[in-house]
Amino acid sequence: MKKYIIYIISGLLLFGTTACSKKMNEPQAQQKETSNTLPQDMTAMVEPVDSLVRCMLENNKTYTPTDPDFFWSALYYFLGEYGAEHPLVSETDDNRLKVPRKVAQEYAIALFANYVDLLPLPEGLSSFITYDKNWDSYLLEQGDRGLAETVLSDYKKSDDTYSVTAKLQSTTEVQEVLGEWNITMQKNIFADGIKDPKYFYSITDVTPINGLVLPPQGVSAIFNGLSDNHTVEVTLEDGTIQAFQFYNSTVSEKLHSLNEGDAFSLKYLCDDKTGSLTILEID
Repeated sequence: MKKYIIYIISGLLLFGTTACSKKMNEPQAQQKETSNTLPQDMTAMVEPVDSLVRCMLENNKTYTPTDPDFFWSALYYFLGEYGAEHPLVSETDDNRLKVPRKVAQEYAIALFANYVDLLPLPEGLSSFITYDKNWDSYLLEQGDRGLAETVLSDYKKSDDTYSVTAKLQSTTEVQEVLGEWNITMQKNIFADGIKDPKYFYSITDVTPINGLVLPPQGVSAIFNGLSDNHTVEVTLEDGTIQAFQFYNSTVSEKLHSLNEGDAFSLKYLCDDKTGSLTILEID
């Protein structure tokens, strides 16, 4: 399946043996209710949260619901990864998802508590998602979550606000944490108007806690070989031999097709705790 990297990742990172710089969020206000167990009606919110954090992490974006590019990028992740589960969503002959407008609206409401209506679809995303006026539906490819999952914990409630901690972690034995965020929600004010609603909350904010520092664009390397099913060893341009982790199936497929000595370029993330490097995309 196609990897969800919509925009070219950019940033600056110095290679070395030390871990990446750590970012912490500001202390939160005292909460009235704290529990490690999510309410039953909140468990489905792992899906929109997972879509949001992947979109933000892979595209170096902040939670900006009023930005059409971010709005549709996040919605593209959400629909592509989880839209097939909706009873009104169908598959086209070329294996794309056909998502009725009202389903796109339902999913957008879960992502954005300030939702009023679907924002204009940016031209820059036309190769990923299109609108068919005859069907009144959006057409897009199905997503691939790869070897990672989002886990919600540390549920807190304060008046009408709810918060959880979201960790995106690998599903390998190591269960490496790829990123961590604080998610704030409120009750979904549109839920009563949706037939058989699945998402009873709407997200109001997503704040990084322990993030991954985004890498420089277009790192070149020589393929040395695979150490295991999720580790590749490469030689960088300066002659340094470096190990990278990978968890996405598209990245895995491309790496398995390389031969020793092949040159390629990659985009990666650095874990600010351990310094481990995770490949996001291969060119």
